[in-house]
Amino acid sequence: MKIRNSISTLLFTAFSLLFTSYGNAQIADSIKYENGFLYYHEYGSKKLPPIIILTGGPGRSYNQLEGLAETISPKFRSILLEQRGTGKSIPIPFDSTTVNINAVTKDIKTLMDSLKIKNSIILGHSWGGMLAMNFASEFPNSVNHLILVAPGPHKDAENGFNVMFTNRRHTRSLKEEQRLNQLSELIANKQADSLEIIEAERLSRRAYIFANPIPDSIFQKINSDNNSKTTSLLIKDIFKNYDVSKSLNNYKRQIDIISGRQDVVGFFSYELKQDIPKANIHWINECGHFPMYEQPNEFYKILYKVLNVE
Repeated sequence: MKIRNSISTLLFTAFSLLFTSYGNAQIADSIKYENGFLYYHEYGSKKLPPIIILTGGPGRSYNQLEGLAETISPKFRSILLEQRGTGKSIPIPFDSTTVNINAVTKDIKTLMDSLKIKNSIILGHSWGGMLAMNFASEFPNSVNHLILVAPGPHKDAENGFNVMFTNRRHTRSLKEEQRLNQLSELIANKQADSLEIIEAERLSRRAYIFANPIPDSIFQKINSDNNSKTTSLLIKDIFKNYDVSKSLNNYKRQIDIISGRQDVVGFFSYELKQDIPKANIHWINECGHFPMYEQPNEFYKILYKVLNVE
């Protein structure tokens, strides 16, 4: 029995070393805090420079950007946080007292402190970009490079979201808009089947992708789980309290924005540049809201260039 256990231990160690040597080993773990647990996923060696990746939404699952985390893992210790109110990171109680901008921002610092990371590259996509900007405003010394991919608004969020919603509607035909409204009603009344739910998701995501129809390979990557309660709680707080137009000046280091030229939220990047002139904008043509999946060659060329990686 002892020999068998020893062999099992050796095999486990060998496999662990094998995966680690390729830089793609994934570690899934959690951090205990006053309202529950924060879950996170690591890709790549701990010896590599850390980069914390923040997914969009608000309310979307971490796995929407898992492809990005895996791709850069040979060069970076990429860490994907299951943001509070998403995936398994559900706080108790689950309400506005525990899911708000202040709380989800401090969670990033909690993650860094737990992993003994003094400062890190912070990469945020969409809502994750908004969260990254807020974190850099509050903890400027904890960020050594801020990378915003197709970020949301940095101020006047309610008006900005209304413009975004109008832009989305104009990408759909009248027939598509009517069908989406019909499907949304079925879903709200819990009368939609699985195919109708997928159809609704395709129609709602249509506005964010340059290619029409959305390629299946891209749809599968962006169609992550969403916690609608978290979305509602954070949107209300964003409309009421989110504005980093002045506080982001607390952060003195490099800011890079990577956006698709045809993204329905691309105007947020223009507005951010106006308030933060030092920010560098990198545009990708024939690209919507998910450049890492729509134009991966150009996206990673830009990303590695701004990060000084060959």
